[in-house]
Amino acid sequence: MEKYVVIGNPIRHSLSPAMQNRIFQELGMNAEYNSVLIEEDAFETEIKKLMDSGVRGFNITTPFKERILPFLDELEDLAAASGAVNTVLRKNDKWYGFNTDGKGYLEGLEEIRPITKDDSILITGAGGASKAIYLALKSHTNAKITVANRTSEKAIDMTKNNDNHHAMTLQQAEKELAGFTIIIQTTSIGLEASKNKSPISLENVTKGTICSDIIYNPAETAFLKEAKNNGAITQNGLPMFVNQGALAFEIWTGIKPERSLMKEAVLEQLGGN
Repeated sequence: MEKYVVIGNPIRHSLSPAMQNRIFQELGMNAEYNSVLIEEDAFETEIKKLMDSGVRGFNITTPFKERILPFLDELEDLAAASGAVNTVLRKNDKWYGFNTDGKGYLEGLEEIRPITKDDSILITGAGGASKAIYLALKSHTNAKITVANRTSEKAIDMTKNNDNHHAMTLQQAEKELAGFTIIIQTTSIGLEASKNKSPISLENVTKGTICSDIIYNPAETAFLKEAKNNGAITQNGLPMFVNQGALAFEIWTGIKPERSLMKEAVLEQLGGN
């Protein structure tokens, strides 16, 4: 039996096992997918143990998308450019790293409407997922892009060498919020440990602005609740989650999975929300 896992900390909120196992079952494949909690202070020991366990591939979530890099033999271009990996494949005794977050997110965002050069996009956070999304947007659109982080150094580094891209602190972003047409929340704020918190106040958001959160569980974060209350168009992380998972499945197996079945499996676990 082929074995696949998702690693992270926390990890019990992940619905990747339900989603991927639904497709394995549907296709009649002799494979299984499980979640594995990795302790942050024992990452090196535990990741080596996992990679020696016979696993064929795995996904990576917070906070290990950057820490996995030294353990891989080769990176695809987007993973190398973003400095973050969310999908790993073992092939011919080598470990290959990929990043499907950016493409998966972009496909989901454009379910609302196409992005145009007239958009002004704000990304909150400057971690691994943020980098992947930023690079996907950068290659897809000429829209103005601003990256805001609690401290601006990482945001400055991400947006350098592009006159139409900017960096600022979250405090600055809050003051200038009315000027953005799309706001993308990429931090882990809103997960179970901080489910009543938001990385940024949306008091100044313009009605009709698209507010998108990459978190899918809970289905509506504090960020999205505030956005909705202020007249924004909201989207949680479910489309990104399904799309990135489908792209990962294709990397592992060479098969394009039925995304509607993956989404169905996740919604069942979420209680239909």
